Amino acid sequence: MEEYASARLLALVQHSLAAEGIPVTAPRSGGALLSPAVKRAFLRDVAREHGLMPLLRVGSLMPAAPSDPAVAALLCSAGPHDLFERWQRLERFTHSRHRVVVRERGAERLVVEHAGPPGEPPEAAEDALVLGVLTALLPLCGARELAVAVGSGEPVAVYSRGAFTVPPPRHDSGLWRFTWSRAAPAVPSPAAADPGRDEVTRTRRLLTADLARRWTLGDLSAELGVPVRSLQRRLSAAGGFSGLLGTVRTEVAAGLLMHSDHTVGVIGFACGYADQPHFTRHFKLRTAMTPAVYRSVFQQPAPSDGWTGPLRDPRNRRTP
Repeated sequence: MEEYASARLLALVQHSLAAEGIPVTAPRSGGALLSPAVKRAFLRDVAREHGLMPLLRVGSLMPAAPSDPAVAALLCSAGPHDLFERWQRLERFTHSRHRVVVRERGAERLVVEHAGPPGEPPEAAEDALVLGVLTALLPLCGARELAVAVGSGEPVAVYSRGAFTVPPPRHDSGLWRFTWSRAAPAVPSPAAADPGRDEVTRTRRLLTADLARRWTLGDLSAELGVPVRSLQRRLSAAGGFSGLLGTVRTEVAAGLLMHSDHTVGVIGFACGYADQPHFTRHFKLRTAMTPAVYRSVFQQPAPSDGWTGPLRDPRNRRTP
């Protein structure tokens, strides 16, 4: 997570290192943004003083931040491949200079490169931080018996049996190989097991539980156990599938804009929009205001524990 998340991510680094008895003070800003140069210098200093292992372990704290809608959206991933698709979409939203590029994929493996613009590759400390976050998220998204190796040629095994064992090499530390033995089955949806509710209500529950998913009418039909044509008829009064999806996205985005201090980019990603222009265009179509203007007009003080809306607890993501 790059530009938009720098302040949050570096605060997470500080918290993680403190838990290991390493006192550091992360740079602060007046908002969610920090200069990439400031972030890079901080991570470089941490790596020089304490090595890469503490940065690799920062990701283990990600699930403890369920009030962050971006984390919640990532934790709702249906499996490892879906996680990386969502991560890449998040990078597009945040205009990240460093991107995770999938080079090879298989049913139970991924070869990934953490790349930057020509002449500006990520530093080893930046590689370690992002690798640690993705490695922590993968088991939570279904990857079982995960193993991670780093580097080209003969990769160095850095993660197995639920823990990092050695730091990645300083050279080509941005080439990662993830393998797993199986993926856990999807969690059954309570909406599908609740036929007593009408389809519009059940559809709303499903959409709200994971707005970052690439929903289709076929997905809803399968989840609800209702034939596609029947579902189309029953959703017609609510504007049809596309209309209802747009309504739910707008409602959740509006709530986050009013009641949280999360950036517009994070909110757009968590609500399932493809990128920032898509978010701005569709939100304005329904509210007559851009997300930024809407927030400036309606924002209320955020509660002390952050947003407590439907995306708050990704570990119980299908609870309404």
